[in-house]
Amino acid sequence: MGMDPQETLQAETQERTQKRLCIAYRCVCGRDFEINPSEGGSCPHCGRNFKPEAFSSPLNATISITGIDEPDSESAFDLHCYNEIPRQTYGHFELDRKLGSGGMGAVYRALDTSLQRFVAVKVMRYTDHNMESRIASMLREAIAQARLNHPNVVVIYYVGREREEPFLAMELLPGPTLAERLKTEGKIPYADAIRYGIQIASALEHASKFGIVHGDIKPGNLILTSDNNIKLSDFGLSTIASDSDKKVAVSGTPAYLAPELLKEPGTVQSDMYALGVTLFELVFGRYPFELKGESVKERLESHFAATIDFPQNWPQGVPRDFACVIEKLLAKSPSDRYRSFKELERELRQIQPVNTTTAAIAPRVMAYVADQAFLLLCLLPFMVPILFLMGDSFQGWQGLIPILAFFSLSVPATYLTWVYRGRRSLGRYLFQLRIVEENGLPPRSEQLLTREVLRNALSWLGPLAVYFSLRYEWMLTIPEFVLALFVAIDASVMFITSKRSALHDLLCHSRVVLAVDRNQNISN
Repeated sequence: MGMDPQETLQAETQERTQKRLCIAYRCVCGRDFEINPSEGGSCPHCGRNFKPEAFSSPLNATISITGIDEPDSESAFDLHCYNEIPRQTYGHFELDRKLGSGGMGAVYRALDTSLQRFVAVKVMRYTDHNMESRIASMLREAIAQARLNHPNVVVIYYVGREREEPFLAMELLPGPTLAERLKTEGKIPYADAIRYGIQIASALEHASKFGIVHGDIKPGNLILTSDNNIKLSDFGLSTIASDSDKKVAVSGTPAYLAPELLKEPGTVQSDMYALGVTLFELVFGRYPFELKGESVKERLESHFAATIDFPQNWPQGVPRDFACVIEKLLAKSPSDRYRSFKELERELRQIQPVNTTTAAIAPRVMAYVADQAFLLLCLLPFMVPILFLMGDSFQGWQGLIPILAFFSLSVPATYLTWVYRGRRSLGRYLFQLRIVEENGLPPRSEQLLTREVLRNALSWLGPLAVYFSLRYEWMLTIPEFVLALFVAIDASVMFITSKRSALHDLLCHSRVVLAVDRNQNISN
């Protein structure tokens, strides 16, 4: 049975519409194919996947590349360091001086004679002429990096070859790298480390839209900019390590390699593993575990048995939740790590300290007085009848006192529930104050609850103290005296300590700060 003419017309119209929606796209493997930018797709030749988000912004395609062929053989780079300038010019780049050496050659400062600006030129060295396929693969990844339009990715301007030597010209950054900063400082302040981690995760999330896996996340590939931000370099340009017996090719730096890379190619999750090692090293100044063995394969296999060696004495400026993030990043199975860098970025923002200004004493005192007045006002409908019923003329009605006292608990219960859910008290709202924990992070709900119980002891225990002193004459005014002494000590500590913290803040490891932007995740 033939297709209905109307259905045929609809199918042809739909096909023409799809054709109009498609664009011609050149993959980094050099092949052209059609792709629908709203749906994404993959290259039919090399299989590289492209997410729809990759086409939401203009592509940075100002790349020139010549002379890349792909023989079938693969080999490895010569990892020698070259101190001298190999030749004065590479294309239209005039080499000026050497900036550093890496596993694949050296980086030089150079003058781009076409645009009259200084750039960094990376010259990749090798001696084995049977490794053209590997060179071509790495240069393709350089082209892929050049298409990334992200503030935390080093910009590549040009990819080419001079005679037999491949090179690429990229953005010249002042540096240093985080590896160099670790050498001089030992470790990175937690606030900086988390901020760098968020930037790296954002860059890798952007790269994943183009099907790009970095393959060598480590402090040496994280370069500082003049405004203390991070730029990620060397996408897909990692060194080659191999086991001498089985010749297993593994890309990356052994200390940062995920254990699964011994058996399968790199993925987004393997980059997460390397980022986890990097963050641990930045914060604590060492690797999360000791890798044992002489060969790369043995060291990789030691990952399976190694456990994370967290500090026994936890640093005061690092929140405990940081350990949870590291444990998930360094999970042995890739499926136990984060599903995407976007998810990781959200987690990192939750444990990122915020810039805060400690509140002055005057607004804190006024906020406290406002909260106490409000709570006592809410308790009056219960306390006034209780005081009347305690008189001799109402002895027959004194059985109502426990009932009224029980219902009066609804006031502190409502208030504590309000605070537990992350809401500000009336006083803090009026005087624009917020509470943070000692690291500048939003406090835990349990931490806030304990703090409010101590802070508002006068409101909770004041009526109870009066009741006991009136009910039991032998107590005299002892309950009121004890309560007044606690409130006095709680307040006086604020004038003694250097951080101007009250006793309840010291006990709960919290701080009172001026209100900050809501985007910084502090709500109480």
